[in-house]
Amino acid sequence: MSEGRIAKPLAVYVLLVVGLLLAVGLVGALTGTGATDGQQVQGQSPAQYQPDAVLSEVDPESGTIEVAGADEVGGQKRVLIDTQHDNEFSRTDLGPAVDALFAAGHSVTFAEDTGDGDVDYEESLDEYDALLVIQPTDRFTPEERRAVRNFTDDGGRLVVLAEPPQVEVRGPFGTPRVTVFRATNLTGGYGVRIGAEQLYNTDDDANDNNFRSFYARPADDSRLTNGADAVTYDIGGYVVVQSGSNLTGRLPAAEGTRGLETRRPVTPPTVASGDNVTVVADASFVEPDEVYDADNEVFVGNLLSFMIRGQSPAELNATATPTLTPSPTSTPTPTSTATVTSGGGNSSSMAAPEARAPTG
Repeated sequence: MSEGRIAKPLAVYVLLVVGLLLAVGLVGALTGTGATDGQQVQGQSPAQYQPDAVLSEVDPESGTIEVAGADEVGGQKRVLIDTQHDNEFSRTDLGPAVDALFAAGHSVTFAEDTGDGDVDYEESLDEYDALLVIQPTDRFTPEERRAVRNFTDDGGRLVVLAEPPQVEVRGPFGTPRVTVFRATNLTGGYGVRIGAEQLYNTDDDANDNNFRSFYARPADDSRLTNGADAVTYDIGGYVVVQSGSNLTGRLPAAEGTRGLETRRPVTPPTVASGDNVTVVADASFVEPDEVYDADNEVFVGNLLSFMIRGQSPAELNATATPTLTPSPTSTPTPTSTATVTSGGGNSSSMAAPEARAPTG
């Protein structure tokens, strides 16, 4: 093909493009619909898709975890963290909580770090002031449950963090696996069980930028929720408190919360607490990426302070006031007495005068 045959169609195409651009510019100038640089073009993007509306607000991650110091609770307290029931958590998850306890002057022991890598609850639990149980997937034996109950009855503190059953997809073929936590096996003895389903909330004012990260807000005043206006759970559930239990349901889910399976609107308690036992239907709120959301750090500080305000049975027995055995005393020489009744009907006792020998 000659150069002339190529140039002629190309020149026509260029002229058409230039003419089209000039026409568009002329129409814009005549109708006034053009927009200068940086000016928002109305009608092209609805208000709900504007950046200010699309980017929802996220709770600030700030604050500190404050725990009662050793001088406030009568000395250093010892906390045992259960690791012998196939607990589903990592030490990294507890980093902020462990650091806060250490900074306040207390000691933390993971059960797997003890001499035998295990703790005999029947023999050694009374050496600690508090027991923390997180996401156990193995059951507690009857002997262990009895030992824990004796521990709390004698002044030790128990905190249990556990979530509802969860479905996880694992393996190269995406095989679903249901993880069932066995916390109710332990908490049932206190009249508390973990609810059967997770909760969610789609209200922007009742979740932390995720429908599953719902809020729970205190409905009454208690040391456990003092200063915490809103706590957020990432995979939270609820607790069921049996009638007659010594524990009280606290921190109900915010309005608009629903069950993930049933879709029913519910506002159940997420925490059950009593004198020496607290159960929370979530374990994610203590993790580093969740602990500073909303008022979680305040709640965690209150929870840790609750733990270390307990007293180990061994310490309690050692500091108990010993029973004093009275020392024997000499038996006084008895003297004869006489009862004199006054005219008013009152009576009194008087010693008879000592007899004297007659004189000659």
